[in-house]
Amino acid sequence: MNQTTSTEEFRPGHGLSPWACRGIGCLLALHCIAIVVGPWSVPPSSILSQDVYAIFEPYVEATFLNHGYHFFAPDPGPSHLVRYEVVREDGSEVKGYFPDRDQNWPRLMYHRHFMMTEHLNGFMESGQKETAEKHIASYAHHLNQVHSGSEVRLFLVRHQLPSPGDVQGGMKLEDPSLYREKPLGTFKAL
Repeated sequence: MNQTTSTEEFRPGHGLSPWACRGIGCLLALHCIAIVVGPWSVPPSSILSQDVYAIFEPYVEATFLNHGYHFFAPDPGPSHLVRYEVVREDGSEVKGYFPDRDQNWPRLMYHRHFMMTEHLNGFMESGQKETAEKHIASYAHHLNQVHSGSEVRLFLVRHQLPSPGDVQGGMKLEDPSLYREKPLGTFKAL
């Protein structure tokens, strides 16, 4: 039995040319850079990180690599809720808000409702009035259907974060002074 074997026998054959391997390696390196660029460019950020993000932005946006990083930034900003008052056909009222930790379970459902309110606020702040109005009308229609409503009043509630000084002074996260409400309208059932 021949105990000497060449290294060729033990080398795995992957069938890719050296150029294909280099190309795949470059694509993987660029993807890894894009993963880092998302959180690195969250304001407040340097001019360099903003310039690099501008180069990678189409890829980062298309692959959704920029999701949620602002939430963990030094100043994540306010969160938003939608408060509703549904008047039922029998005259009784149902009041609530979303997202609601007690109603939206498992946690993924809470997050979905949270993203609905954050997107609504984003549309409103970026001047996409028509898109915001369509979302608001959709929420109103859904709430009227779910609660057998004849009309619903909607409000966008902005929950500001307390400053570090306020927290040191004993302010609670749920302090009523941290909430601001904006009426979104009254909507009749269709």
